[in-house]
Amino acid sequence: MLWRCARECGAKGSKRYPTPQDAERYAQAFDREDLADMGRRTPLGLLPLRLLRTWRLRRRKESGGGSPPREGS
Repeated sequence: MLWRCARECGAKGSKRYPTPQDAERYAQAFDREDLADMGRRTPLGLLPLRLLRTWRLRRRKESGGGSPPREGS
């Protein structure tokens, strides 16, 4: 299988697979847009920030204080 970046970043290469079906399976996996899963899969590095935000929102609810922060704050 030969491949090159569709976004024209210059990346390209080749790899041999045992069968054409294997090559097709890998090609489909690489062609998938990661944006479709955005929001459902949070990068692991952001986990502490999400936990902190959840904790702050819970504390704010319990104390009866104000509305939650605006998105992006």
